[in-house]
Amino acid sequence: MRRSLALILATALLGGAAVPAAADEMSAIYAKILANPTDPAANLQYAQLAEAQGDYKRALATYERMLLNDPTNRQALKGLQRVRMLVEPAKTQKTFEAGVASVSNPLLEPTATPDVYAYGSVSVRDERVAGGQRFRSNFNLYGEGYANTSSMDYASLSADFGPVWNVPKTETTFRPAIGVGTAYFDGHVYYGDINASGLFEGYLNGAYQWLRLRAGYRSYDPSFTSGAGGYADVSGKFALADILGENDSLSFAPWFRWSGINGTPDNGATDFATGLYIEGGATIEYAAALNDALSAAVNVKLSDRKYNDIGSGSREDWFVAPGAALTFTNLLGPQTDFRLAYRYEWNNSTDVNHIWQNQVATVSVVVRR
Repeated sequence: MRRSLALILATALLGGAAVPAAADEMSAIYAKILANPTDPAANLQYAQLAEAQGDYKRALATYERMLLNDPTNRQALKGLQRVRMLVEPAKTQKTFEAGVASVSNPLLEPTATPDVYAYGSVSVRDERVAGGQRFRSNFNLYGEGYANTSSMDYASLSADFGPVWNVPKTETTFRPAIGVGTAYFDGHVYYGDINASGLFEGYLNGAYQWLRLRAGYRSYDPSFTSGAGGYADVSGKFALADILGENDSLSFAPWFRWSGINGTPDNGATDFATGLYIEGGATIEYAAALNDALSAAVNVKLSDRKYNDIGSGSREDWFVAPGAALTFTNLLGPQTDFRLAYRYEWNNSTDVNHIWQNQVATVSVVVRR
């Protein structure tokens, strides 16, 4: 009778999974679970062995039931995260955005001539398992067209692909990827790009964190002043949730970039090749959900770019851009948001020809599928 009761408890603990008759080691561990169904060590052994044999559903069920008895068990949490990546079904997330923007200085010159432009973007993120490994691919398409300043019409296309790996003894994933990209600008193909990157992702106290290292090679069309060369950058986003209350966050997104793309100076021997520089900066943002239908954000972007000397002097640009946004969630239907945004841009430079101010106000619709 006592053994029958233990068998019932163990069967419930393991999700009713049958024990493979040929798996002697699993049978021995199973016997320990029969004696004590809540034994964390025995259950962890059982889950890890099932995982090693590729029996992910049984491993997942065991990790989940371990957490019912001990929600803070870190080994079970890590195992659950690891196995979920393998058993989750393939998923594709699509985001579409379309809007109109009013811009006070589209050419970013000391003397401004206002204009308006329409823009749109498509982003697709696909994840699926192949050969026991989870892979993610990203696709991004963006374009904008001006009413009067047609020389500023722009479009870009990029894609990347790579596996998603768990970092041992952490709740972080690492994704190496190969990416390609191209763009259209001022009536020409703008550039071609190939790059390799490594992305670390994870959550800290409910807030999403990431860090990316990337290096690549870019070649511009001969009609532009930039030529071809390599670049490398590191960027990230680190956030804290529930700062002043529930449903708010404070994020810090720094970056550093080195660009070694050779080219022809804009103004003979006294100017600078636009692709030779080092740059550092960050975006700081506070965002909060005001209610179920409305969220707000305020932010500021700061950067410092120093160009390599080409001519007789040096050039350094300092950029500041405070902004704000309101998002009306599901205003136009399920997963369809209405967004209002504004930002003020000021660029100061050691070269007076590159001191300018700009204001951008946008109205857009964002659809997630």
